[in-house]
Amino acid sequence: MTNATIDMTTGREGGARSSAAVIAVAFVIVALDFFDTTSIGFVVPTLAREWGLPPSAFTSAFVGTSLGAVIGYMSCGPLAKRFGRRSVGAASILLFSLGTLATMFVDTVMALAAIRVVTAIGLGATLPIAIDAAADGMPQKYKGTSAMIVITGGGVGSMIGGIAGGPLIANFGWKSVFLLGGVLPLLLLPAAIYYFRENVPATRAAAPEFPATSENLVKALFARGLALDTILLWTFSFIVFVDAYALIFWIPTLLSDFGFPPAAAPAGTAAYGMGGLVGSIFMMAVIAKIGAHKALLVTISVAIFSIGVMSQTTNAAQVWILVLIGGMGAGLITGCVGQSALAVMLYPSWLRTTGVGWAAALGRVGSILGPAVGGALLSLGWAPRNIILTAIIPAIAAMLMLFILQWIERNKQKSPRAQAGASSQMIA
Repeated sequence: MTNATIDMTTGREGGARSSAAVIAVAFVIVALDFFDTTSIGFVVPTLAREWGLPPSAFTSAFVGTSLGAVIGYMSCGPLAKRFGRRSVGAASILLFSLGTLATMFVDTVMALAAIRVVTAIGLGATLPIAIDAAADGMPQKYKGTSAMIVITGGGVGSMIGGIAGGPLIANFGWKSVFLLGGVLPLLLLPAAIYYFRENVPATRAAAPEFPATSENLVKALFARGLALDTILLWTFSFIVFVDAYALIFWIPTLLSDFGFPPAAAPAGTAAYGMGGLVGSIFMMAVIAKIGAHKALLVTISVAIFSIGVMSQTTNAAQVWILVLIGGMGAGLITGCVGQSALAVMLYPSWLRTTGVGWAAALGRVGSILGPAVGGALLSLGWAPRNIILTAIIPAIAAMLMLFILQWIERNKQKSPRAQAGASSQMIA
């Protein structure tokens, strides 16, 4: 017998393992995850110079990072079911830490691409497990908030990488980036093992919907009345990532049509990212009050307005152009973040890691397609303003997905079964 108490609705031990501590550990791990994910981007210019290769020669390393992340997203749920969330979470952190450290010793593009695939599998698997662990002990009303807090760690990690990457490379060489990115997660690994507990309920009575161990978790995303929700969530995630990443990659190039000199082009990327951070903070502040659907409808409306105005703007001051770009980021980057919150609130605890992972995987596929579409339109000779205006179409489609998801959720809450479940919880 131990002195720990068990919450019969979550199966979590009480005492020192508080929800706040779990969220904090998950936040830092996701920040380190995204630091490692984005590190290849700001290291490649140095590698290209030292290895005497054009930057385009490193395309396979970028593709490998996305491919590995998709594999990690898709596999983490079934693996967590078989081996436990704690074990898979620890293995994922260990994999991307050791893979990042191994990157210091590559000397060819082929070796770099191969190690990035392996490393990104760990990076991709870590994210859904961290989000799931943070949401597991929270009341239903605050699960989305916890997911938003954790996934915002990704933006912080990317920002830290952008700020620290240059000085690290200048003072200690490109290998220092991967040394730091590999060692820090290893130092945090004991905390992750301690706090990332399993999400199996303490008793069957506490969660009668918990499935047989033989059930296929991917198929379960389409069972128990979840099929339409899953299809809509995947579609939303794919669309918003297509839109967001097309603009992330091409806005610096398109800014020349708005009077920006090449040296000022990175300001567009900075404004886009800052808008995403502001949108994510807004989501965290209001999601518990108005819900993830309504919050995302607000932010994506801001993006649609910003896209429309910027596409029609002529002779505007550069500061206003940057504000409009920030509005795009506030809607689209927040949509990329918010789809994880939607998944957390949609799926039951035993299915949450798989649900978050597959929604993120579909988004990651969109992140590959988006820049390709933007590049194709540019190669066809489309005017930059028309290319930007085209981004309004997927944004409107994403809003449609949100409206339908919200309508389905409202009808579920009105159903007799949902009302009976709520009554039983009040009695308990």
